[in-house]
This record gives sequence, structure tokens and C-alpha cells, in this order.
Amino acid sequence: MVSTSDPQSMERRAGRGRRRVLCVAGWWPGANDVAGVFIKEHVQAIAMKNEVEVIHLVVEKCPAWMPSIRTVTALEDGVRVHRITIRTPVRRFGFDRRLARFALRRSILRSHHADPFHLVHIHVRTDVTEEVIPTAEELGLPVVLTEHNSYYHLGIRALPPKEQVAERNRIRAWLGRPIIRRVMPVSNDLANVLHEDYGVERERMHIVPNIAAAVFSFGSPPLPPPFRLVLAAQWRPPKDHDVFIRALSLLPKTYKDLCHIDWIGGGPDLSRIQERCRTELPAMNIRFPGLLPKAALAEFMQKAHLFVLPTKSDNLPCVVLESLCCGTPVISMAVNGVPELINGTNGILVPPSDPVALSKALMECVDQPDRWDRGNIALEARARYGAKAVAVGIGAVYDLASGSNGRTWKGVLR
Repeated sequence: MVSTSDPQSMERRAGRGRRRVLCVAGWWPGANDVAGVFIKEHVQAIAMKNEVEVIHLVVEKCPAWMPSIRTVTALEDGVRVHRITIRTPVRRFGFDRRLARFALRRSILRSHHADPFHLVHIHVRTDVTEEVIPTAEELGLPVVLTEHNSYYHLGIRALPPKEQVAERNRIRAWLGRPIIRRVMPVSNDLANVLHEDYGVERERMHIVPNIAAAVFSFGSPPLPPPFRLVLAAQWRPPKDHDVFIRALSLLPKTYKDLCHIDWIGGGPDLSRIQERCRTELPAMNIRFPGLLPKAALAEFMQKAHLFVLPTKSDNLPCVVLESLCCGTPVISMAVNGVPELINGTNGILVPPSDPVALSKALMECVDQPDRWDRGNIALEARARYGAKAVAVGIGAVYDLASGSNGRTWKGVLR
């Protein structure tokens, strides 16, 4: 085993609550890409009480004769991030995986020898992040996994039946590696999938949710009529713009006239959404502000009477947490982890793909704009989804994974 660790020194640092944590991110946001923002928010929460480094590795196919590995290291919002890009002409026969394993090992050993890590935290299992396990085993570092991915119950269905079985068995074997001490799905629904379909023991899993950034906070009450609705997402499946447009078309004219809608976000379906709204809802007041930074999105949510997320599946959508932290009630669908977020005190759940039920729920909210205790919605949401609360939860899992005799945490860890 290769290690320059001083066990006594590492234990003293961990005992003071300052571990060195290597976060290996399957997704990570870039300059023009918001994918993985929720992972970055987890990492920033972890960094509140730990020394953190991040590795994000991507493999790209290129026409060059020989593969190349390029690493760019920089501080990103105070966190040291190593962005590794592998360019290779061959991505078959496991060659890309071997390259990823080599690049991860080289980067990790360099950092570990300079200042030893205590623990490896994988954020989303992918073909790339799977390859960190051999290096963790070599160094004797415990591994924890945070899982957001809907692949386990949705994406895998795109494979032919025999390939599905083989892939489930392969993932089951990987998740069963002893070095993976704890698994943190973001919802109970995802935990059930991991247990029932992939054999992850329930005692090894702890639910730790996504984070609502601090800018999503309780504001002044929304203005008098019109009734303001906000939607926000990357508009592509499984987000279901169709059911919302059809629900709006079912509203009586008096309700249509009362509503002001801000349809926020981007994505491949946006142009179609805009065209359908022009042709099918020409008299309704619908604006498209585009993709907004979080601070601007928070302002829209704070001024809204209602947030709507039409979707066919979602593990634990961050926009719902963010709206609730603003005190703004939510209508969404009873799918996957969404019912874990919404109840009678903070919004309404409707069946997926049911425009009649959604239309009735919208009318109910327009008729009773003051039915919700917005202050209490924000208070309860911040206690569950604030960065400090989630950081405490992850820290408790670190204690369990590393065998520390830390305190028992009774928040969202369960």
C-alpha cells in the first residue's frame, strides 16, 4: 500500500473536525454549463469544516493518434479543483476506463503525498468515477458516495433487456465493494431503488438532501394581483412542459386573465415551449426571462405567489427546495422524491401527466392566495436544506465511514 500518511497526525486532525476530503465529481459546472451545480453546493458545504479538493475528469474522443491527458488546477470559489481532460482516439474495450484510472491515480497520489487525504467522497457514480476505487483501496482510504442520478431507475431502461440485467449486476457488484463504507442518496425514493434493485444495505445508506443556496431566503410577501406563477428548469425531459400548457388551456378565461407567468430557464425544449404559448395561449401574460443566476431566480421566487414544477420524474429537484426556502408554495407531481418535499402545508401534489388535476390545483391556489404560511414554509425548508444543516449531515456520515466516535446526528441523516 502506497501512503505517506502519519496515522496519529491524521487522527488528530480528524478529531478536530478538519479532515482532508477528496471529492471526485461525476458532474461539475463549467462556464457555459450548469450541470452539477448541486454537487458544487454540496462540496462548498463540506468545505465549511473540512479541507477539500475536487477532481472532475472527462474523456473526449478525438482524431489524434495518441491519447493525451491535460490537467488544469485552480481555486473555484475557494475550493481547489483539478479539471482533467483525457482525449483519446479509442473509447472501446475499456481503454477509456484504463486511461481514467491512470489519470485519477496520478493526480491523487501527487496530492496525497503532499498532504494526505482522510477520505474519498464520490459525487455520482459514473464510468469515470468508478475508477477511483482502486486508488482508494491502494491508499486505504474509506469511500462514501453521494447519489443524485436517475439512471438507476430511468436511464438504464433504455438498454435492451439482457444488457439491463448485466448492467444492474455490474453496478450491484461495484456498490458492494467493501471500501464504499456509506451511500448517501438524496431521497428516500432513490434509497429504495438502490436497495431493491442493486442490493445496497439499508444500514449503509443515509439520506442527505440537496442544498438550497443562501440567496433563497424569505422575502416580503408577493404583490397584489395579478397572481404570479414562476417555473424554472432546464426544459428537456423529464420536465413536462406539455402538461402545464394543456393545464393552462383548460383554465376559464377569468383565471387566465388573473395569471402572470414567468417561465424561466433554457434547454432544448424552450423554443417549442415559446411557440406553443404563442399559438395556444395567445391571450395569457407569459414571459421568458431565460436562464438566470441564482440571485435573480431567488427574486422571482420571492415575488411569486406560486412555483410550479411540471415533471415526469425527479429525485429531489433543487428548484423546489429553493422555492420553499423563499417561502413560496409549490405545485408539482407525485413522482420519485418530490412527495418527500411537498405536503399540505407547503404546496400541492398532482398526478404526473394529468392536465385536469393540474388545472384544478392552479385554480385552487388562485382562489386562496393567502392560504399558506410563507414564513413557516421558509423556516422549515431552511432547517432541512440549508448548507449548514447538510454539512452537519455529511460530517456525521464521515464519522461513521471513518470509524470516528463522533456525535450522533439526528437531522436529515436517517
